[in-house]
Amino acid sequence: MIFGIDIDIANLIVQAFIGLVTLVALIVAFWQGSQSKRNREDDIKRHQPSRISAWYEGDRNRTDQPEDNRFVWQFVVLRNESESPVYDVIVTCVGISGAGPSFKGEDNRPAYPNRVCVGTLPPGAWCIWLPTEGHGMGVRTAPETAFTDASGTSWVRRGNGRLEEIPMEPTSFYRLPLPLTWHGCKKLTE
Repeated sequence: MIFGIDIDIANLIVQAFIGLVTLVALIVAFWQGSQSKRNREDDIKRHQPSRISAWYEGDRNRTDQPEDNRFVWQFVVLRNESESPVYDVIVTCVGISGAGPSFKGEDNRPAYPNRVCVGTLPPGAWCIWLPTEGHGMGVRTAPETAFTDASGTSWVRRGNGRLEEIPMEPTSFYRLPLPLTWHGCKKLTE
């Protein structure tokens, strides 16, 4: 007897404790393995969409700017650094700060004029002219880009740069009436 406890009972308690620790270690290892698998799957799913970006570039020659004086035209660079094109690309002017357009493109009405339906965006650097309302009264805007990747999943790159998966193709996401006019984009000449 040790401390008034039978040695067989002490061994049983120690074995039960070891068994419990082993079970907890197996559960933790299984959870970490499944979490790691989910992270890898998410990284694979986001590989192409994470390589799509858009921004204003103000230092461009404006000779090819559209003639429509109802808008302040912004030169937008679209970059697809993946190996495959993305599809149904729609670029929308969204607010970043100030009392301008909505911060999310889908919150604007379907007839919102500050939007361009591009269509297919091949790999490389491309450009478009985006109609905006300008930057008066401290308004700051940015291009938001919705698209469908090569695997058929749709995404939106918000004006603040955040990438979000969306539950439907871009035309439905923005509630755009059909048929649409697709404008395409021009290869960016550096």
